[in-house]
Amino acid sequence: MVRWEVFAVKSILALVTGFTVYISGVINEATVILVFFMFLDFISGMLRGWLTKSLNSTIGLAGLIKKFAVIVILAMTAGLEYFFMHMGQDTGGLIILTVSSFFIVNEGLSILENCAQLGLPIPPILYNSLEKLNRDPSGKEQAIIRDPLLDKIDKAVLLKEVKQNQVEIASQELKKEEDQKGDDV
Repeated sequence: MVRWEVFAVKSILALVTGFTVYISGVINEATVILVFFMFLDFISGMLRGWLTKSLNSTIGLAGLIKKFAVIVILAMTAGLEYFFMHMGQDTGGLIILTVSSFFIVNEGLSILENCAQLGLPIPPILYNSLEKLNRDPSGKEQAIIRDPLLDKIDKAVLLKEVKQNQVEIASQELKKEEDQKGDDV
């Protein structure tokens, strides 16, 4: 699947979800559901990172920044909704509902992807679809690649080596200070 096809599938799912939620009379709840899905996606991403030993604060911060950007887009959409209402056009909350639905679908796919990488049983048809979504148009994987050397490093041994190096550096500095005091006398 090329990128525009993935975007088209997400958009269609967002429109269907938005229309269904609109018909059922749930308007503001879509934003609450989106925030809840964002929370679940963040937690499942942290669990995936911890389990695959690829937990990275930079990637986590980038994810949080993206989630904040989604909230900014929702605020902008709410502003547009407000503008249309004051112009006499009753949208019935359909604009913000559609945008929220798009991001709900996006977060849901991300949660499903994280759960699949955690090893949870995912139906084969969904798993194959997720594999296709994780490829860029040239067919290359977009998965996070972890340096294999990091798996071989024992953190406890590494911490002991760092502590030992700190003790050696402190003793060398103390020796330099004593030598300087001896030269001054």
